[in-house]
Amino acid sequence: MNDKSLCRKRGLLILDLDETLVHTSYSPISGVEFCSRRGLFYLYERPHLREFLDRCATEFDLAIWSASKADYVRWVIKSTVLRKYKFAFINTRKNCKRIFGKHGNIEYQKDITPFFSQYEKVIILDDFPKMVSPIEYCIKATEYRDGDDDFLLNILVR
Repeated sequence: MNDKSLCRKRGLLILDLDETLVHTSYSPISGVEFCSRRGLFYLYERPHLREFLDRCATEFDLAIWSASKADYVRWVIKSTVLRKYKFAFINTRKNCKRIFGKHGNIEYQKDITPFFSQYEKVIILDDFPKMVSPIEYCIKATEYRDGDDDFLLNILVR
């Protein structure tokens, strides 16, 4: 069996970073342990991240796609439990399609259609589905900003 046929038997789960798996803040969040600090930023993992990734990795190839810049994405991965996982790919802002928003601002869209031919099932978990194309393959993550949060545990039940 070649690698391509093995890949097609698995699904691909693409994961957004900010407000989906992690949160950064300009000030410490009381009662929550931070993972790292870089300049003015405090970095926090969403609760239950390791359990979520462990369970999903049994059924899916995991990937990261953030609309953030590459150096920031590298720092987040290196500073969190994410560093312990193998990802099919890590996409950053440079892999996004640039589109103009309503007010002329640049927005970054994640087009997941190229992966449909490589995987049996493609899903993206993102807190901002409007920037995913096609949107119907996106599971909307509630924004993680601080403290207790069971979103990742609850989504495992789905």
